[in-house]
Amino acid sequence: MTDKVRIIRGDFWAHRLKEELSASGLGAAEWMEVHSQIKKSDMYSMSGILRLDGAVCFLKLYRFKSVVHRWLAGMGMGRPMRNFAAARDLDAQGLAVPRPLACLMVPQGMLLLIEGLSGGGSLPEMWQRNPDEEQATRMMRAAGETLATLHQAGYAHGDCKWNNLFWDGYRICLIDLDNAKKCDSSGKDQAFDVARFTVSAEKLGIGSTLFEQFLTAYLQGTQSNRREVLERMLPPLLRLRKKHLTRYGRQGQRLV
Repeated sequence: MTDKVRIIRGDFWAHRLKEELSASGLGAAEWMEVHSQIKKSDMYSMSGILRLDGAVCFLKLYRFKSVVHRWLAGMGMGRPMRNFAAARDLDAQGLAVPRPLACLMVPQGMLLLIEGLSGGGSLPEMWQRNPDEEQATRMMRAAGETLATLHQAGYAHGDCKWNNLFWDGYRICLIDLDNAKKCDSSGKDQAFDVARFTVSAEKLGIGSTLFEQFLTAYLQGTQSNRREVLERMLPPLLRLRKKHLTRYGRQGQRLV
């Protein structure tokens, strides 16, 4: 299988992953089922936790949906490459993101290998553990600080729902950077990030006091005017609320 695995991004970890895949003779999905702890699998992707040379990593297979996706991958373009590039750039700027390790092209699609995270869990997972008031406040302030740092760096996450915010016990890390991009600090992309976070907060019913901790930390970090931030995020917030109402019915409470 050596000639069917092509390194697109990465150095040491890319070569190690290629060696493991090539030696097995299995397809990427079949290899992941044997060697990783699968977290999600559907017709478009598969992801899981992998131990490679003693290091805990996160591995995601982006299945090819069409000939066009295969062509884009061959040209070094597509979601996994955008994820890798965004993570590399943000990590270099000191942002709380998992370090990108490798991006490989295989017959079934593209493989993205990134640094594994430990110490806590995604914000929904943490909320299910019923954190006390002190820890909940720390997490909300950390979320505001991380998002502010991202926006101050001139980026937007693009899908800032709570599932993509990971608490490691000290800070909030941003994961799933497929849609992350550089943008105008006063534009709609960053407003969408705040709106997406708010809808997740409303869905889980965190309450206005904790939401205020997030918002205050965000405003302080971006040195923004509260009224302007809320006005910019209101249009995407209303669209997201309507979408969630159609899909899930009424949940939680409105925070803005």
